[in-house]
Amino acid sequence: MSTADTQKFNQLVDDIAREIVATEHRVGGSFIRTPLMYPSGSTVVVRIERGEHRFFVSDFGYGYQEAELMGAGLMYSKPAHAIAADAGVRFDNQAFFVLEASREQLAGAVVTIANCSQHAAMRAADALAEKTFEDRKTRLYERLVKVFEPKLVAKNVEIVGASNQKWQFATVVRLPNTRPTIFEPVTKRPNSVANASMKFGDIALLKDHAPQRVAVVHNKKELGTLLTVLSRSANVIDDDESKERIIRLATAA
Repeated sequence: MSTADTQKFNQLVDDIAREIVATEHRVGGSFIRTPLMYPSGSTVVVRIERGEHRFFVSDFGYGYQEAELMGAGLMYSKPAHAIAADAGVRFDNQAFFVLEASREQLAGAVVTIANCSQHAAMRAADALAEKTFEDRKTRLYERLVKVFEPKLVAKNVEIVGASNQKWQFATVVRLPNTRPTIFEPVTKRPNSVANASMKFGDIALLKDHAPQRVAVVHNKKELGTLLTVLSRSANVIDDDESKERIIRLATAA
């Protein structure tokens, strides 16, 4: 590679680095936009405040704000304290921070604070998703016992798929003279769709012995192209699907 080509390549790398990491300077402190992202897709930002000989580094409470916007503010503090303790930094119930970092420690402090902030927001998002899923499981079960007799509806049922893998399903309806029908709540998050599709797909391979499979979502339109993925291995209905349709799905087995 010629010297000119090497210089062009180096300039390209420098330009990319500036696109990935950006800075903004304000009175009282500067902000670094890192390549890390919160669950919402916004970037993790770290604030640096200069002291006489030391630097104060924090996430300025942005991780907590992300959790609040998701509705997971109450689920942020507990994992955040544990994450801060493991990383050797501080957390004041809103912001991660390093109180006094030397010039030599500054780059490491920025990386550590950014990682802590992102990790805590992701943990809060996961906790919220789990709570939402459990709430939807409860509502689904309550709906089904109103549609069918309570003795015909079981919750938290384990079914062995064609691979011999044991899968946990939220609810199963067992009507006389028909195959069981699985009703499983699924959220619009890609990992929820992927997990449900994997379970349903393995059960479908049981063929003549396979239970009917029904994925229950909040609103099919919210899934976008993921609806196609989910529909390959199960019928997909909305939370407010009619009683008549639910009965038809369960009696079709």
